[in-house]
Amino acid sequence: MSKKLEYTRLPDFRISYSESKIDQTSSIYHHHDAFEIALFINADLQIFIKDYEYKIRNWDLFFINEYDIHHIMYNTTPNYIRYVIHFKRDYVLPVLKALNMEGILDNLASAENKKTHPNLKDRAEILALFEAIHRATGYGHEPCDEISRAQVLSNLILLLIKLMKLLQFEENSKVLTESDIFIQGVIRHIDENFMKPITLTGLSISLYTNKYYLCHLFKQKTGFTVMEYIQYRRVIEAQKLLKETDKDIITVYYECGFNNVQNFYRVFKKISKVTPLQYRKLYREEN
Repeated sequence: MSKKLEYTRLPDFRISYSESKIDQTSSIYHHHDAFEIALFINADLQIFIKDYEYKIRNWDLFFINEYDIHHIMYNTTPNYIRYVIHFKRDYVLPVLKALNMEGILDNLASAENKKTHPNLKDRAEILALFEAIHRATGYGHEPCDEISRAQVLSNLILLLIKLMKLLQFEENSKVLTESDIFIQGVIRHIDENFMKPITLTGLSISLYTNKYYLCHLFKQKTGFTVMEYIQYRRVIEAQKLLKETDKDIITVYYECGFNNVQNFYRVFKKISKVTPLQYRKLYREEN
């Protein structure tokens, strides 16, 4: 199985439609600075997000929060078909505020379940929304005029409302194994302590477990090694600080748990494909 490590810088809004053949299994470790809604019309894959693995089947609708690390494992299939929408918070926030609905993004982000399997009626409505958005953008491009932009935003808001309703019915559908619960605890501990020094020995002591069992199960469940996940988590936080604050590089790497500036630059560039200073400059140029 091939493995890719990716961070994607996205425009404020993007929709894509894909029909393809997957000839070999592949794996992507991925995150981006935008929300994602995916409708899998024909698919055979698994997505590990945050602390749970979802098996994706035909007509599943899936939501991914901004900056959430997700590991996608594609299985071979002769006809992979899906729609994907990416959008940044600021793209929809003015309309959500006008409708007094600005909390819907945080509600979706905090939903326990990220996947829903619509019935035939809901499936038809959701597909129609994706198709309407796709047409309004000129089949994947940015809306070229105010009417097209209004069509995109209105249908996107309707899609968010529909998704929120469906996910509310899915809240208690996940079945967690004992190992799932253990990995959730590991990730929760890392998320709460990534800004501090973390070693495998210290982590295993904190979680009252064997270091080798911890490493084996974490890799098996997430696709990451424990230290890879910690590095990824620290870089994501650094990206947020570089975009949203004027903090200097030393402050950023210190607050994100890196032990020295050389290590920070090396790991950041490996994941982001640019240096921290280049990342900040690219973001400022976009805005």
